[in-house]
Amino acid sequence: MMQKTWNIRDQPEESLKRLLEKKYKEIDAGYKMLRKLSNIDDAKIMVDEIWRTKKIANEIELELMRREYNNGTTS
Repeated sequence: MMQKTWNIRDQPEESLKRLLEKKYKEIDAGYKMLRKLSNIDDAKIMVDEIWRTKKIANEIELELMRREYNNGTTS
């Protein structure tokens, strides 16, 4: 059985907004944790994780902007 992958375009707008809020909270928590780390290797791992989360948040924002633009311009 093939499992369908998660696709941002298949998600409803409200779900994307909630997910975006959750991702930004994760990013903020990551930065707070980063300030407390003393080991440089752990800090590098944390920065990579923060950037991966930020990439997902950027994709969600782009999709929301695309939907807003497409809903406002019907021709």
